[in-house]
Amino acid sequence: MIDRTSRNRLAELIRSLSSGQISNDEFEDLIPESDDDAIRQVFSHGAWCLYSDMKEYKLRGKDALSNETKSIVARWVLYLKTDIEYNWPSTTFKEDFLKCISLGFFGQSTLDKWQEYGEVSLWPFPNIDCFQKAKKENGYLGV
Repeated sequence: MIDRTSRNRLAELIRSLSSGQISNDEFEDLIPESDDDAIRQVFSHGAWCLYSDMKEYKLRGKDALSNETKSIVARWVLYLKTDIEYNWPSTTFKEDFLKCISLGFFGQSTLDKWQEYGEVSLWPFPNIDCFQKAKKENGYLGV
């Protein structure tokens, strides 16, 4: 199920977070609730990995994202602007919990599942054709 309103909102929030316009805490407070699995997955396996929960701050100055990371973030935003269903293997609550309390150490099981599914460098796109089509239709994102 595609929740266009929530996807657009999350895309906007990710852009604001990654450009240092809002803090990590503001970002988390504004995440939309949705039954669209893309919302939870892009947040938990994407945006949440951009910052630390240990303090409130903006991704500016020494905390600014690298150009390489900004390119990855642009791919997430591009995906959220599509109507492609999220089909990557989902994680269980237990896997998410272990990843959280281990500061990402137990995130390898997710990566292992994803490598069996497809090209991880394209995540959250399911394949190169969908990615190329989205770039062509939404090239303004500079991906």
